[in-house]
Amino acid sequence: MIRFTLRQLSFFAETARCGGIAQAARNLNVSAAAISSAIDKLEDVTGLTLFDRFPARGMRLTRVGAAFLTDSDALLMQAGALGNRAAVMAEGKTGSIVIGTHYAIAQKIILPAVLAFRQSHPGIRIEVVEDDFPNLVAAIDAGELDALVVFDQGFEPRRHHVEVLKELAPLVLLPASHPLAHAASIQLEQLTGMPYIAVSRSGPGPSYLDLLQAAGLDPEVPLTSQSRELVHAYVGKGLGFTLVGFPPEASRTIEGDAVVARPLAQDIGYFNVVIVQHRAIRQPEPVKAFLDACLLQV
Repeated sequence: MIRFTLRQLSFFAETARCGGIAQAARNLNVSAAAISSAIDKLEDVTGLTLFDRFPARGMRLTRVGAAFLTDSDALLMQAGALGNRAAVMAEGKTGSIVIGTHYAIAQKIILPAVLAFRQSHPGIRIEVVEDDFPNLVAAIDAGELDALVVFDQGFEPRRHHVEVLKELAPLVLLPASHPLAHAASIQLEQLTGMPYIAVSRSGPGPSYLDLLQAAGLDPEVPLTSQSRELVHAYVGKGLGFTLVGFPPEASRTIEGDAVVARPLAQDIGYFNVVIVQHRAIRQPEPVKAFLDACLLQV
C-alpha cells in the first residue's frame, strides 16, 4: 500500500536537484520547514535513508536515494501526464462514448450524427451497439451504455429520462411490382386479405401489428423474423406487406428486390424515436454533444 504522497516526492526530487533544502524551498515557494518535514516523513514511511546530511555542505543523495529518485521522477512524470489527460477529458476533447440503438435508427439518425459529431470532437471514440430492446434497456441500467436512441417500447420514468426525438407514422412497405406501389397513399381496406410479414416483438410496448389490429385490420401473419432485413426481403419477394418507420436504403432489399414505402391514408398511431438516459448517471459533455447532434438529424 502506498503511504507517501506526490507532494512529498516532488519536495524530495527538488531537494535532490538543488543539493539542499533552502534552494528547493525558494524554487517551490514553500517554507524550508515544510520540505524538511516532507522528506523526514518520506524516509520514515519508506524505511530508506535518502540523503546524507552535511551541516556545512548541505545534503547529498545516498546510493539508495539516487535509485529512489529515478523511480520518483518517473512516477511524477506519469502523474503529470495523467493530470493533463484528465483536464483534456474534462474539456470533452478525448474519451469515449457508447450509444445503444436499433439497426434502422443507426442508418437514418446515428450515422449522420456520428459524421457531424466527429467534425467537432475528433478525439472522441464512438461505439454504437445495435441490439434488441430488452438487452439495450438492461445495458443502460447496468451502466454499460451512455444513452439510447431507440423506438420507445416503454421505459421506467423513475430510472429513465426520455426525450422524444421524432414521431414516426408507419409506412406500408410493398414490392415495387404491387398494384398499390404507385398510390399516393393506401387505405386500410386496400390491405384486406394481404398477408402481413411481422418483425418479432422486441419490447413491452405495442407493435405495428398491434396498431393495425386496433384499427380494425387483422391480417394473416405467415412469416415472422427478428431481422428487419429478412422481413423486407420477404416483402420484396411478394410474400406480403409490412409496416416500417424508415424505408430500406436505396429502396432495395438485401436480395436486391425493389420495394416502395407508401403512407397510410388513415391515422392508426405512431411510434416515437427517443433519446434515453439513466437518471442516476451524470453525462459528460461529449455525450451531451453527441445527443445534440442526433437532435439535429430530424
